[in-house]
Amino acid sequence: KICENNFQLNIVTKDIQSFFDENYFQVPVGISNDHKQIFLESAEIIGMKKIPLEKRNPSILNSSNLGELLIKLGSEYSKNSKIIIGLGGTATNDLGLGLCVPFGLKLINAKGIELPVQPKYFVDVSTITLPERKLSIQIQVITDVEVPLFGQTGTSQTFAKQKGATDKEIEILEKGVINVISIMKLEHGIDVASKLIGAGGGLLLGLSLIADLKICFAEEFLLKKLKLEEEIRQTDFIITGEGAFDTQSMMKKGTGILINSAKKHQKKVFVICGKADRSVSSAIDNGIRIFPLEKYFPTEEESIQNYKIGIEKACAEIKSYILSHP
Repeated sequence: KICENNFQLNIVTKDIQSFFDENYFQVPVGISNDHKQIFLESAEIIGMKKIPLEKRNPSILNSSNLGELLIKLGSEYSKNSKIIIGLGGTATNDLGLGLCVPFGLKLINAKGIELPVQPKYFVDVSTITLPERKLSIQIQVITDVEVPLFGQTGTSQTFAKQKGATDKEIEILEKGVINVISIMKLEHGIDVASKLIGAGGGLLLGLSLIADLKICFAEEFLLKKLKLEEEIRQTDFIITGEGAFDTQSMMKKGTGILINSAKKHQKKVFVICGKADRSVSSAIDNGIRIFPLEKYFPTEEESIQNYKIGIEKACAEIKSYILSHP
């Protein structure tokens, strides 16, 4: 919505196949008036919010429908256009290899058998056939997290559990990611082991194989391109939101960026969130106040079902605080 207003986008919808069943659904796409900028959100295509809880399984889900959408957009718009993807909130952990399937990527095991491009099979991959075609349109990705593809702070160990993976599945996912990265280097000379491209289940790797890829980190996008730093400088206080306010919120994600900029300009910040990690909340200084909606209800489920009431209660509490602390 912020991009729609800031860049005066026209919102159209595109039909794509679901990434967890055979159904089709509509994805919002923002188009600038001159058709030079095309905005997408990965969360609207392969996001956690799009999939029922019981079907969340990063071991089998992939991003192939994103690849199909990119091909469709590439055929509809000029090569002078640019696709801008907001990265985050994905339910996948496939390194973006799924989106490369419509472009010709194949995974082959030691017996010469082609494998489904699902993360649970990555550990069995022996050979990778890279995409045969590429997009003529440049892709720019806006990412709010800088994490490696593997390791303790990597994509699998950091994010896979919240996407529905068990500890055993995370172990297999991690081994599969390491195997794919090793083959990429040995077979194709593509060395991504040390690159911080693990956000969005590693989508940046796949995108780099099918397009001229540029990465813009959220801090630059929010503060400079959207000119939020200037807005923060001129405001009295800031009210922002977050699903779960935890350590990840402060890893250069939107909320953390706003908080750090607000502290720089000595502005008060009020964070309304679904729930808050106590260790993070206690570490925040006096200029930041956290309002988790879960505190207004007996159970987490009730706080989710009655989120509008929760937000009203949080806003009333914020109003009371502001009036008593002029």
